[in-house]
Amino acid sequence: MQKVFSGLLLSAVLVSGVMGCSNSSERPTVGTLHEGLNLLDVNDPTWGTNTAYLKEGRVIYIETRMGSLKPEVFRLTAPNEPANEIDLRFVDQNGVTFFVQRGGDTYVDPTWDADIQARMAESLAADPAERDLDWVMAQEASMAFANQAPAAFRDHAHDIQEIASRPAVSRDPELKKALLEVSQEHPIPAEEAAKGSYSTSGWLQTYTALYSGRVCSAWICVADHSATIMYVNPNVGYWIFAISANNHGRAYNGDSMGYRCYSGASAWRYGASITGSTASGATGGYDGAGGCQTPYSWNSGGYDHLCNSDAAYELWQGKEATQYTSRGSNISFTWDGPGNYACNCNNNNDCDGDWTRPNCP
Repeated sequence: MQKVFSGLLLSAVLVSGVMGCSNSSERPTVGTLHEGLNLLDVNDPTWGTNTAYLKEGRVIYIETRMGSLKPEVFRLTAPNEPANEIDLRFVDQNGVTFFVQRGGDTYVDPTWDADIQARMAESLAADPAERDLDWVMAQEASMAFANQAPAAFRDHAHDIQEIASRPAVSRDPELKKALLEVSQEHPIPAEEAAKGSYSTSGWLQTYTALYSGRVCSAWICVADHSATIMYVNPNVGYWIFAISANNHGRAYNGDSMGYRCYSGASAWRYGASITGSTASGATGGYDGAGGCQTPYSWNSGGYDHLCNSDAAYELWQGKEATQYTSRGSNISFTWDGPGNYACNCNNNNDCDGDWTRPNCP
């Protein structure tokens, strides 16, 4: 969906001919912004927002998009959470995404996925000190947005504020501890171990943390909702890129959600990637989409999947450092631990366990 920037910078945008917000070339540059928060587009809360935050000549952008209405049981369980799935992302001054949250299986704005994947190499090559500054600014911008956004954008501000309340990825003590554990288990590959033209700088690790909370209806807690956050460490000493996968309900840090375990980070891989569950239709296994390629239904039970199916796949991405994991890119994905987190219950004939959060591999 293309929109014209509005709000405080509408005139500057029209002068420069900017007619949208999907690509970095379409975002206003430093010279057109004022210090602090710039509300670029806060016209339609059913669509989304575009925001820029300028500090001492440095800028980061925050974008949000509103998706589908969450199932009623999720809305009743967490009434203070947004009623709709919300996508959001943090983008640096070069137009490179360094954090993204996806509310459902696919991005509301279809241009996001292509843009993020096309510039992933730039994101992973970012200087750690520079990326740390971006994270700190993103937190400041998030708090400013929560305080200054119009009331109609409360749902958009909710998840942004939750993210801002946590330590920046580069400074998160839980992640630093995990990184240390992972580095001890999987030492950085030596230069002589690199194959062909591979260099040690091209190796990376992936990691997925699982969070879950109860789903309750009429005072009876019938299931678990699980969400994940996925990280990439491109051999720079900390996790530099992250995907928060809400899996149609609460975010990993949402109301009554708690940390459970992590995937057991991958060994060092060259040219690896993670996407979360980005399937766009039931098109068969190994088609490059990955994830659960069957329709979503919160209570599953047929040719469909639910949040725990998505979370199981995301955990295996973190474990195997690829969206083509044998545990998740097949339409008949079956979880090998207690219970069954099938993407296709009809194929697997056993969905008794899919209301329970998965175990970490």
